[in-house]
Amino acid sequence: MSTAIVTTQATGGYLDNVGRAALNFLRALFAAAPATAATSHGCASQASLMRDRAGLLRFAQQFDELQPSQAAELRNLAGRD
Repeated sequence: MSTAIVTTQATGGYLDNVGRAALNFLRALFAAAPATAATSHGCASQASLMRDRAGLLRFAQQFDELQPSQAAELRNLAGRD
């Protein structure tokens, strides 16, 4: 018996969207990591924190239309102290 994998437009689109969401999440996670590490060591200034938060908010605006839940998560990260 053989097994065939059928890739249609619907499954390709879904898998493509899942892959893009995962990559975007990882990019956002690693983009926020330096700011988090700096504050845990006490070496981040107020200006750098505000700049990092503004960067996260700009990054979230890119995802508003296609992935609103990811944009909300980025805004949540920006709002944390």
